[in-house]
Amino acid sequence: MADRILVLIKSDPLKDHRPVEAVRIALGLVSGEHAVTIILLNQAPLLLDDTVENIVDVDILNKYLPSFKELEQTFHVDENFLRVHPLDDSDYLIEAVSSQKVADLVQESGRFFIF
Repeated sequence: MADRILVLIKSDPLKDHRPVEAVRIALGLVSGEHAVTIILLNQAPLLLDDTVENIVDVDILNKYLPSFKELEQTFHVDENFLRVHPLDDSDYLIEAVSSQKVADLVQESGRFFIF
């Protein structure tokens, strides 16, 4: 198996197209034989909230995001974000992570994509 790949999404999906592009790229990586860790920081966890309608490129997001359910891919989400904006109704696998856990996940990874 290849090195663990980290996809870190920290751009605001309400203002920038890069978070949705990161989801598309992450899906390609997850679909392969790679071990992939996906971390959502800042406003990026809004990608998993189906009540948010003004995400840039939401049509593309809606095309690719459901595949993560089928692949049972976990999204690591900043615990501070989840305190303010719980994603309890999300159908996706979400793990709340501390800043220290994010640092640990980064350290465990051999390759990085940061958006």
